[in-house]
Amino acid sequence: MAKARNPSKTTVPTSLEHWFLNQESVSRLREILDDDTFQLAVATLKEAAAPSASSITEDPQVNSHRLSWFAGYRDAYNDLAKLTKMPANRTNNTDEEWMHLLNQ
Repeated sequence: MAKARNPSKTTVPTSLEHWFLNQESVSRLREILDDDTFQLAVATLKEAAAPSASSITEDPQVNSHRLSWFAGYRDAYNDLAKLTKMPANRTNNTDEEWMHLLNQ
């Protein structure tokens, strides 16, 4: 059974660095996104919002705005999935060919 939301509780956004420090949130989001019902809902919404032959107009600007909106709509779901995977550790490139930049 889902937890009831407290309407008086406000969720404050956090930085990505802080998000990934909370492994419980990362794991819980992964569980939610992997849920079959959630996956079906996402697929249904993406299909319903996708452009079709009947939704294309003769106005290129209107079509452009609709396609841009749809791309952002799809990206939102993809970005949620990115929050379930730890970012790769980045290492500084100190190859000899770049050393001249460090010595300036």
